[in-house]
Amino acid sequence: MKIVKKLNNNVALAINNNNEEVIVVGKGIGFTKTPYELKDESILEKIYISSKNNVGFDVLNNIPSEVISYTQKIIDAGEKRLKKEFTSTIFFTLADHINFSVERFKEGIILQSPLQWEIKHLYPNEYKIGLEAVNILKKETRMEIPDIEATSIALHFINAQTGRNEMSETTKITSIIGQILNIIKYYYKMDFDEESFEFTRFVTHIRYFILRQVNGATFSNDNEDVYSIIKLKYENELICVKKIEKYLLENYNWICSNDEKLYLIMHIQRITKK
Repeated sequence: MKIVKKLNNNVALAINNNNEEVIVVGKGIGFTKTPYELKDESILEKIYISSKNNVGFDVLNNIPSEVISYTQKIIDAGEKRLKKEFTSTIFFTLADHINFSVERFKEGIILQSPLQWEIKHLYPNEYKIGLEAVNILKKETRMEIPDIEATSIALHFINAQTGRNEMSETTKITSIIGQILNIIKYYYKMDFDEESFEFTRFVTHIRYFILRQVNGATFSNDNEDVYSIIKLKYENELICVKKIEKYLLENYNWICSNDEKLYLIMHIQRITKK
């Protein structure tokens, strides 16, 4: 493998044996004057290969080496918390985001996030990574970084786990989850026990329900007879589901099958019975 450009002391641009451009991470690989041939590849901790859907290597030319370092530290923290290794996508997009954010902070520009509640409560682990990232940036930049930035950073880790490359779609899905929960919350005039197993299970169900809608894969399991019984037994829950159904139809032109409504009724009954 040929190391062709130093990004910082531990991160460099390289050409692998397949003649592909890669980003490599390893202790001290940037110390040697480039270009040079790396003979002992066992010192490499990570190799990021660019894909067609990535921001691309060109973005790194405009990013300071210290931002690359912040990015890798944040990814390391995320992988440790989630016990998961991420692909190159998050490296490029997160580095670009952090670079832009640091420039904003220098100018005193703070952007609010409309998804702060959703991210904090629906993706607690990713939000904690965001808070860790804020602390890393505070320590490294010696600037006052607001906790609101944790939401934006968390979105990168959420997006990386869905296997999707468009951040806008992850944002859309998260927003819809929040809207559905709000419909239930205001209909029943209640707050959720966000630490409960029922809440976590329900949020997971809604997430997959929305993903099926996004992918056009409506769930159907021939439960018409059961649905006919359940909708009579849980009339109040049915009214709430009808409100959700109306919201999704009017805003996204999504059709809810009776099977989808059946499972929503059952989950709502569990989450609101207390």
